[in-house]
This record gives sequence, C-alpha cells and structure tokens, in this order.
Amino acid sequence: MISKTLKLSVLAIAICSISFVDAQERQRKHRPSPEDLFQKLDSNDDGAVSLEEFKDKRQRKEVKEETINEHFKTLDTNANGSLSLEEFVARKEVMKQKRIEERFSKMDKDGNGTVDLDEYKAFVEDHKKERPKRKHGKH
Repeated sequence: MISKTLKLSVLAIAICSISFVDAQERQRKHRPSPEDLFQKLDSNDDGAVSLEEFKDKRQRKEVKEETINEHFKTLDTNANGSLSLEEFVARKEVMKQKRIEERFSKMDKDGNGTVDLDEYKAFVEDHKKERPKRKHGKH
C-alpha cells in the first residue's frame, strides 16, 4: 500500500505541474513567442539577426553595450556573427527550463528534491505577496 506521505508528494507534484502549466499559458498570452521576438529583431527581414540589429532594438532599454555584446554571443551558438531563428528559439527554451528549475528549487525548502504540500502552500503564499496586484479589466 502506498504511504500517506508518498500520496501527498504525488499530489503536490501534480498541483505544481498544473500550476506551472497554467502560469505558462497565462505568460504565453502576455509575452510574444520567440519567433515573434526574432521577427521584431530582424529589421531587414533577411532571416538572421545581426549584432547591429540586436543592439538597435535592445539599446532602447538603456542596456550597457558590453551586456548586449555578451548576451548576443551567448545566443550566437555557432559564433558566425548573426542569430538564426533556431539559435534564438533554442536559447529561449533553455532559459525557460532554467526558470522552472529555479522556481522548483525555491519551493523545495528542505532541499530533498521533492515539494510537499506545505512547501507548495508556503511558496504560493510568498509568491502572492511578491506579485504586484493587477487592476481589474487589464490583462
């Protein structure tokens, strides 16, 4: 017979999974896809994003040039001086996975590799406190 602790752990993981999927769906509605972002960066529509195109779009946020160069080099996995859509999408997927792993680590307060119901509840409560309130009618 499956122990009560194991059942609770499986339940907590299921709840976490559902919550993550729900959060991803909500974020997807508010954030452009990697493909859309790539198209915005590719201002000359040649199917590649040059460092100049990347800088042009990114500098509007007043980011230091060295930070932009480092970020571009990270995305340009074949080091040819331009980003393909595949490179751009692949890096975005890696970053998404990293954020999920970081969030799971925050939930796993005791560091045992699983999230129990109490850890999950504490995480949700902490997250509610950190997240700014949205005005009704705006998404």
